[in-house]
Amino acid sequence: MRRTLVTFVASLAAANPAFASSAPLYEVQVLVFANHLHKIGGHEHWGQEMITPIKGYKKALTPSDTLPIGSQLGLAQSTLASHPHYTILATCSWVQNAVSLRQTKAVRIDNQGNEQGQGKLKGVIRVFQWRLMHVALDLHYTPGGSWSNASDISTNSGTHDSSTSGSSTSGSSTSGSSTSGSSTSGSSTSGSSTSGSSTSGSSTSGSSTSGTTYQLLESRHIILRHTNYFDHPKFGVLVRIVPYHGPLQPQG
Repeated sequence: MRRTLVTFVASLAAANPAFASSAPLYEVQVLVFANHLHKIGGHEHWGQEMITPIKGYKKALTPSDTLPIGSQLGLAQSTLASHPHYTILATCSWVQNAVSLRQTKAVRIDNQGNEQGQGKLKGVIRVFQWRLMHVALDLHYTPGGSWSNASDISTNSGTHDSSTSGSSTSGSSTSGSSTSGSSTSGSSTSGSSTSGSSTSGSSTSGSSTSGTTYQLLESRHIILRHTNYFDHPKFGVLVRIVPYHGPLQPQG
């Protein structure tokens, strides 16, 4: 894990010489899971819009594909994995400092090489600071898809106008945090969020959702030391960002 962390931190230090000695470090922990509950879609309206390509995926950095020992997301992973209505799609973690959106690096999230039948997940996550700490997600999920035969983007698509994005799994909302059930368009600002959930493709035999690609596109500020929940009717993302004080030794 140290090798992955140092690679990420070194790239940030190259862009900001003062980074290595002065800037505080944060550990980012991410858990992505599929939701197999059938009646979670609610009464959302589905319009006709194109799913957008994932910006920066090819040049994104590759994090560790495990969670730190003792992480609270590790407990969530065990709970979700034992439940028949959920499937773990991906876990990852890395260390970085708090930089602006322009300076931050995109980090790749996918489940390439994982067990077949999980569905295909690919996308990027960016963590940056603008007054508060923000997380920007752009994820594509194809239930039943695989890396050998699933296309990345399909042309027939739709988007629904709202979801429960913006809520925190910590149990209570704090000052400045996003509230569920609303989203705004445009750039992310303190106290507001941009979000969108899309679907594309057509159903194939065997499953009503097989071959359909869903997109979770959202940017909002998060609460440090809390488990923050990014929600979509078909899959969800848990993100924890905590101060990091561990060693960062050179590769060798």
